[in-house]
Amino acid sequence: MTGPARTPSRRAFLTASASLGALALATTAAGCQSSPNPDRLSVSEMFNLPVPTGHLDVTLGAPLGRDGLSPFTTRSLQNTAALWHVYEGLAIMDPTTGTTKPGLSQELFDPADVVIDVFLRDGAIFHDGMPVTPADVIYSFEAALDDNNHFPHRELLDFFDHAVQVADNIVQLRFKYSTPEINERLSLVKIIPEGTDPSTLLEAPNGTGPWRIRKHDTAGRTLTFEAFDQYSGVFPALYETMTWHVEHNESAIADAVMDGSMQLALPVPPTKYRELAKSPRVKNGTLHLASQPSRAAVYAMFNHDEGRPFSAIEARRAFMKAFDSQECAKQVFAEHVDPVTSPMYPGTPKFKPASPAYTHDPHEARELFARAEISTIRLLASNEPWTRAVAEFLKSDLKEAGIEAELEILPWWDAVKRMEEDSDGWDASLVFHDPAFTGFHPDTLLRSLYASPFWADSRLRLGESELLAEIRDVLDRSTRLDLVGDDLQRAWQKLMDRIATELPLYPLMWLRTLSAIDTSKVADLPDTRSLGFIASTATPPSQMEKKR
Repeated sequence: MTGPARTPSRRAFLTASASLGALALATTAAGCQSSPNPDRLSVSEMFNLPVPTGHLDVTLGAPLGRDGLSPFTTRSLQNTAALWHVYEGLAIMDPTTGTTKPGLSQELFDPADVVIDVFLRDGAIFHDGMPVTPADVIYSFEAALDDNNHFPHRELLDFFDHAVQVADNIVQLRFKYSTPEINERLSLVKIIPEGTDPSTLLEAPNGTGPWRIRKHDTAGRTLTFEAFDQYSGVFPALYETMTWHVEHNESAIADAVMDGSMQLALPVPPTKYRELAKSPRVKNGTLHLASQPSRAAVYAMFNHDEGRPFSAIEARRAFMKAFDSQECAKQVFAEHVDPVTSPMYPGTPKFKPASPAYTHDPHEARELFARAEISTIRLLASNEPWTRAVAEFLKSDLKEAGIEAELEILPWWDAVKRMEEDSDGWDASLVFHDPAFTGFHPDTLLRSLYASPFWADSRLRLGESELLAEIRDVLDRSTRLDLVGDDLQRAWQKLMDRIATELPLYPLMWLRTLSAIDTSKVADLPDTRSLGFIASTATPPSQMEKKR
């Protein structure tokens, strides 16, 4: 897709220049509200925010992805988290809570509507200095829906029909049907300049978000941000600069926490958490440790291709019974995980535990594997520390059940490509999934994990299975509002039971987020419930009085 070079109109240029002079904005402060403004209030009038100050150092215990920084191709968790800081959609979903706020639109949208007039935010400007126009919005949705771009959330945009410009700052969106998750779904499409080749964004991001990339280490060890001083939205940066450092050594992370050389560490290694909790710094209040539930999980995925070991349901059930989740929780995670009782996230209202439930039974696992005539498997795992740890523990469990597992650990994107391109190169795979940037609704879970081309067709190779047909039927009927209320809830619950029975893919561990924050350097503690979300509200102590 190509388009003409863009030049700002004089009106747009003046508006953007006024925004620049109004604020110098630096991690991101959530909660600032934007709303339709018939009187066209200035940015300074819309926001009462502190001036950015200082530098934030974040120590990451998980690797940055090797899939670049384009919002149209990136799937790895930490890169997606980075993009959240760099790009905006028409709406913005807070990945820690799942709530939405206005993004490049001045207001949120009514889920009942199928035609929406979007009033673009005053003063919205790309990092290259160009103002945001309706043409940019139209182009971005076209790019997301273009199969050649392989947009990672294509299946969540089925409701979208087309967009047209109706005024200088108004774009009209037309939908095939209404959806209760309209704001969450629209937040997935990040707005880029008209005519931009999405592949050029891999190394040179150009968004409208509160941060822009100053330095991207292609080796995946560091990522440096600087505050975008022309940002006019609801999540302004509070620091002048921010650097993410990847540290794979657990002892090095713990040492950085203890000696005060880090400001925020995420995640803290579970094996070091108890040791750190006993430190004098925790007792004197200069170090804050948090163990918070998340909706992130390590999933077991199975190759369903005919003739592969896990095409037999007995083998998939044997795999689940071989895994000693309780012992893994103790040895690997120091109990900082939550048990799996359903494919649905823990604590989701109205959901009951799925049936059947899987408990550790190596003898039954051995019998089931023998019945399926399996003695060896090729086990693939992505290289996040928690996924790798579960895979290594599981290899021992499988051996107890009579299975020799050839374990291969690859970077997340490489593991995904292996599943897609080499059916003979894997039998089962452990991958990490965090829905923080897609949303927590049951419909979203089912579409993204169990009914999407990305997983169901290209990787799991479910084909025309009855389960997949049933999932898509429920999704279709809920979309048409043929299923609503209690009837829809019962249909979802039935699907959770079917998934627990058929095991196309299944969570093994619900992870808790372990974080460490140096409270002498960072005040207003950030909500770190999402593994992929970095310090949206971590405020420098020097700014606390101004903020209050």
